[in-house]
This record gives sequence, C-alpha cells and structure tokens, in this order.
Amino acid sequence: MDTQVKTANGWDRDGLPSLTDALEPKWYVVRTKPREELRCREDLVHRGIPVFCPLTREFRWRRRRHETVPYFPGYLFARFTFPDQYYSVKWAKGVSHLVQFGNNDPPAVEDSVIEFFMNRVDEDGFLDQTPEFRPGDRVRFREGPMKDLIGTILRTDTAQSRVLVLMELLYQAKVEVETHLVTTI
Repeated sequence: MDTQVKTANGWDRDGLPSLTDALEPKWYVVRTKPREELRCREDLVHRGIPVFCPLTREFRWRRRRHETVPYFPGYLFARFTFPDQYYSVKWAKGVSHLVQFGNNDPPAVEDSVIEFFMNRVDEDGFLDQTPEFRPGDRVRFREGPMKDLIGTILRTDTAQSRVLVLMELLYQAKVEVETHLVTTI
C-alpha cells in the first residue's frame, strides 16, 4: 500500500508533509552581516540560488544626497530547498544566519509576500518610496530652517522628486523643495 499519496492540502495519508513538497524550493529570510546585503546577493546568485533584495533611494542628510540602500537593511530573501541547500546559503559571503524562531527550522515565506514586493519594483530592482503628493494636500516641513511650518501643495514634479508649496505665513510665499523635506498632515 502506497503511504506517500499527496492529498489536496499537501499532506500524505499519515499526516506528514509530502516528500515532493519538501524538495520544492521555497523563499527564506536570510540575515546578512552589516551593510553586506549586496555582497551576499552577488555570492548567492553566483551559487545558483535565486535572491530577492529590493532596493530604495534614501536621502542621507550628512552627505546631502540620495543613496541606494536595501529596502530591508540586514535582510534579503533566498529561494532554495531546505535542508538540501542550507549550507550553500549559510556559508555564502555576507550571510550571518537564516532567520528562525528558537530551535525550529527556518519558516518559509509565502510566495504571495514575495510576489507583492516583486510587482512593485522597477526594472532596476528599486521600490518606489516617494510619497504621493497631490495639489491641495497640507504638509508640514520635517527638517531645515522651515521645520514645523505648514503649507499647501500647489504642484508636484515626480520626475525631480520636488513639490511647490504655498507657505502659510504672514504673507503668502511659494517654495519649491524636495519631497523628503515635507510630510502630509
């Protein structure tokens, strides 16, 4: 009698996970060493393991410019079969460990979660984090000499990541600033 018959829920007749599911690659969360996400991604891809590490652009105040950084600093997603390819991932350059809870095996991430993020990245792998401003939105300045002042969006320029703000002062002044300087209220 065949005891490894897969049922609709992916379990065999004995209530154990089916062997075919165990051999199917799944997404796992990999913890990287500090600021080594890109190095880790490169080494895992070199080893033939699919990796997803979404990127974003953040404004760095000290350097006064936008920089490319991982969307999830210190983490990336790798698709592999556990435990067959575990050591290939664990010993890749830049890997600290796989995320797991207690002494249990690392939990797989649902494919739908990865697809959610993959559908929101552009062809270069960047997730767009710029806030959606519309004319008429009320905003507050976050930084700089106008910190905590309030204004109204008159015009947006998404290509330049800039907005034109009508200031609410004793007199009406228009100021064009970068989007990271204001937040909606």
